[in-house]
Amino acid sequence: MNHVMLYIEDDDNNISLVKALLKRRPQIELQVAMNGRDGVQAAIDSQPGLILLDNRLPDATGSEILGELASWPATAAIPVVILSSDADEFIAELITEGAAEAVPKPFDIHQFIAMIDRYLP
Repeated sequence: MNHVMLYIEDDDNNISLVKALLKRRPQIELQVAMNGRDGVQAAIDSQPGLILLDNRLPDATGSEILGELASWPATAAIPVVILSSDADEFIAELITEGAAEAVPKPFDIHQFIAMIDRYLP
C-alpha cells in the first residue's frame, strides 16, 4: 500500500535529503511544493497522509500555511510536522496553532524516520 507525503519546502538541499531518506521507505510517494500557495493546493488535491512543512517559505510562514490548511475540510485533519531550525519558543507556538509536532533542522536521521513511521505505518 502506497502512502502520499507532501513536503512544502523551498530549499533544494533539504528536498534532496528527504528524498534520499525516503529510499528506505519505498511505499511512500513524496510530493514536493516549493511555496505555500502551491503546497496548500497540492494538499487539497492529493490529501496526503502527512505534510512536512518548512516554517520559512518565500510566500508564507508556517503559521499562515497551518491556518490555511485548517480552513479546508479536505486538509484540516491531515497531520502537519514542522521542519525548522527556528528557536524552540517559536516552534512551540506552531504546535499550539495545530502542528502535530516539530522536528529541528538539522535533524537526526533515525528520529526523522521514526517520525514518519508514526504517521505513515
